[in-house]
Amino acid sequence: MKTTPYKYGYLVEQYCKSILKKQGYIVFRSARSKGIADLTAVNPQKHEILFIQVKKQEAPKNVSLLAKKYSKLSQLKGQYTCKTLLFMKENRKYTFIEV
Repeated sequence: MKTTPYKYGYLVEQYCKSILKKQGYIVFRSARSKGIADLTAVNPQKHEILFIQVKKQEAPKNVSLLAKKYSKLSQLKGQYTCKTLLFMKENRKYTFIEV
């Protein structure tokens, strides 16, 4: 059975995800992502969030080219306020409830 490019990319994402989980991260995958990040990883002990774009090809010798190509990803750097929410009905209407 032939491995499609999508399947190969998925397998690389799963490999990355398994490494992060071993390091204590909770990892969320954005399936068929066309957005900025394929994986979002949260480490509750470190209070750290990682946004990860997974690529199956070899990195170029000049890694500064990557910073330019993935500038939208690098714009996510910085400190964030973290909130924990539920989205559920309150008085028969869906709303966000902070917990």
